[in-house]
Amino acid sequence: MVAGRVICFLAHLLTISIVCLSYALGFQTIAAQPGNANRKASASTTKLQMVRNIDLPEAIVFYGVESMMEHSSSGDDDDDDDSSLMLRPGVVRLINECLDVGTAAILLSEEPDASETSARQLFFSACDLSLDATASSNIQKIIGGHDNQVLHFRTLNSHFVCPPASESEEESSDDQTDEEDESIEFYNLQSNGRSPSPAFLLDSLRSVIIDPRGFGGSSGFGRGQWVEPRRSPMTARTVVFIAGDWVSKNGNDVAEGEERSTVKDRCAASRAAGCRVIYLENLTTDEHLPVSIEDDTDAMSLCDAVIDSFGNDNAREIQPVSLDAISTPGDYWLNPPNPRDDVGNGVAVDEIVEYFRTEREMEDALSDSSCIVVDNDVADEEISEDEMAAILADIDAL
Repeated sequence: MVAGRVICFLAHLLTISIVCLSYALGFQTIAAQPGNANRKASASTTKLQMVRNIDLPEAIVFYGVESMMEHSSSGDDDDDDDSSLMLRPGVVRLINECLDVGTAAILLSEEPDASETSARQLFFSACDLSLDATASSNIQKIIGGHDNQVLHFRTLNSHFVCPPASESEEESSDDQTDEEDESIEFYNLQSNGRSPSPAFLLDSLRSVIIDPRGFGGSSGFGRGQWVEPRRSPMTARTVVFIAGDWVSKNGNDVAEGEERSTVKDRCAASRAAGCRVIYLENLTTDEHLPVSIEDDTDAMSLCDAVIDSFGNDNAREIQPVSLDAISTPGDYWLNPPNPRDDVGNGVAVDEIVEYFRTEREMEDALSDSSCIVVDNDVADEEISEDEMAAILADIDAL
């Protein structure tokens, strides 16, 4: 019986050896045939790979004037003078990249008295003062018209509406020009929507319409199979740039105000909205500048990346920040983000917006001069015997 098992094992082993030998000889025969040498080489070296979609940013946001502009060393010492502002190097190149691929660029200002007109004028003034000649070469192309506008300006005083989803001339007649897209809801909280509430940032994104790019790799693989309708940029494909606060030489804020949001508040609002956040760190100190920049290390910990500059405006050089670098996946991250709090826990955006709205409306009500607050010490005083007797006498009379 043992001998029979040994014979069966040797037979199986011989069969396996013959199959392996035939398989090897067969590959040699195929390789020996004309025209099959390349086929064998590709079959032996090529591995199965998955095509990964590369998502360029659908919108870039400059949260605060500080993230787009900087003070010129040739400016005067007036801390509140905006005439000394100039564009950061690399801003115009980055916006030109947005113009080429259809990415929206938004400048957000949370100054209480700022308007879209004043923000636009500030941008033009900064372009005129910019030291780089290319900064003022394509300004009209960057600003564009109402339909092809690339750079948008939003403030707390903006009236948030959504432009028509269709840009065809047939559907943009006079009776439909002022028609709003009622499918998009805005918070429209004005000052109550400022950071750390994400309401102002979300309203600004929803007020912009883009032409989404289809699925495909970096070489355009798979594009054109599905044309997605025009819509607002997705927060997961939005990158927010935030810089440190401007501080005067005596240590006071340049823009003083009771309701001024800090850089940390803007980082928290961008995270809660579900956007990627990049912090612009200040590494140089110029004694001739009218202000200094105060970096917040706590705010840096809330960001996805920290950089010291956008680079320069030369498109032919390798830059630290470009649309390809901040893509998903890109040089700074791999996957799209989700709305999250300061410690990384997932959050519900609407609940956060409602929380800040309620708290700020309550603060406004308490600060109202017509609101009378009863002192607890007065309310808790005991009633004297004479006052009690008078109250009982009134009750007996009834």
